[in-house]
Amino acid sequence: MSRWKNLREICLEYKWFLTLLLFLDILMAFFMWLMDAKAFRAVVSFFTIAVLLLFALLVIWMVHRERLREQNFLEFLASPDETKEQQLLKGLSPREQRGFRQLYDRLQNCEQAFQQEQQKREEYEEYIESWAHEIKVPLSLMELLLDNRREEMSSLLFQRMLYAKSQIQEQITQILYYARLKASHRDYLFETVNLRECCREIVAQWEPLLQEEGIHVVWDMEEISVFTDRKGVSFIVEQALSNACKYKDKSKENRQICIKADRDVAGGTVCLCIEDNGIGVKEGDLPFLFDKGFTGETDLQRRKATGMGLYLVGKMAENLNLQVRAESEYKKGFTLFLEFPAVEEKGGDTE
Repeated sequence: MSRWKNLREICLEYKWFLTLLLFLDILMAFFMWLMDAKAFRAVVSFFTIAVLLLFALLVIWMVHRERLREQNFLEFLASPDETKEQQLLKGLSPREQRGFRQLYDRLQNCEQAFQQEQQKREEYEEYIESWAHEIKVPLSLMELLLDNRREEMSSLLFQRMLYAKSQIQEQITQILYYARLKASHRDYLFETVNLRECCREIVAQWEPLLQEEGIHVVWDMEEISVFTDRKGVSFIVEQALSNACKYKDKSKENRQICIKADRDVAGGTVCLCIEDNGIGVKEGDLPFLFDKGFTGETDLQRRKATGMGLYLVGKMAENLNLQVRAESEYKKGFTLFLEFPAVEEKGGDTE
């Protein structure tokens, strides 16, 4: 079927030339009929057969020529080198050769520019990753000083320093995970993770900051295991806790975060829910929360937001094959849902 389609396309491409050839044949036959009417039938039969053969040979030659040009072009695209280029140019007319050389030169310039920009970006990403790792040294020293010199500081100063350390740590974590998402090789380790234990470890790390913000954590989850990457899930939970601290409702005395998880018995999926009673977001902002750089309404608490936290959450969830969504009622709270897919267990092993 494709052969007839190619033949049709070639005939349409040379339709004016073939039409002119057919018109000249008809005109020649008409003049022969005027010259000798008696011999017209014999001559026109011979002439018609000759024209048809010539027409068929011409079509076959054009099909072969176009097929050879297409094959050379595809081979050149697969591995563009000087030999393939010369083979391709042999099947082109001088006008087509000039156009191809101009196009090829421009493509080479674009490829070189792209490679240079790619190299610059890789060098920049390597520098950022190196900086993020190096900055952990003074950050660890700061944490050590806070632990050892706590008695020498006032309670307020200690809490402020601890808050600053947590903010720096969060920004560094975002940088590292952003680089991890953009890397060609992602070192995810999928394993069976106790979701409750994982969440409790994260909350324990954030306990000083949660206390500073006056936020109480409420637990409503049993022992549930999921098959996923522990670091990736930890990062998502940390971003949810961070947003709960940033966008708390200062007018409420009872500030809290509720962490719960349920398993769908029928489908086998597990849904982790992290709900706070902070300021929430407006309904019109919900569809854009996971867009890069989106910050929503620029109130006092969102004025310094980067719009990267939930963007990274969405990307991480996508890479881990998790479903993430958000619900919110403005001035009443915000809820982040993270759904883990069902896994099959065969012979005691998780597939």
